[in-house]
Amino acid sequence: NGGEGFAPDHVDVNRTVQANVFQFTAMLSYWYRALDVDTADPHAFFNAMQLDAIQETMFETVARPMGEGMIELGRTLTMEEMRARSLRANKEYQMRKRNGRRGGGGKKKGGKKKKNRR
Repeated sequence: NGGEGFAPDHVDVNRTVQANVFQFTAMLSYWYRALDVDTADPHAFFNAMQLDAIQETMFETVARPMGEGMIELGRTLTMEEMRARSLRANKEYQMRKRNGRRGGGGKKKGGKKKKNRR
């Protein structure tokens, strides 16, 4: 499934374990920021996760809106609420990526450097 430490593909066929870990982590990340645990680097929790590009997209567009929505509403989201939050999160995430920022506001990891095209 691409993630180190998660169940093997034959066990976690639909990445259910990984999705639940991401949702739980999104909720912890929310409280990390909301409670000002690290005011010098409020995105340290996110950055410590060291997600690859696919995992980051899943985290930012599914896990984070679902986890934070559950905290904000104090209940499980309906499918319509989840869909609306996921669509909004996807737009915001794509905008941040275009502006060269990762989801947590940290530095980009690895990857290829863009060539200066004119």
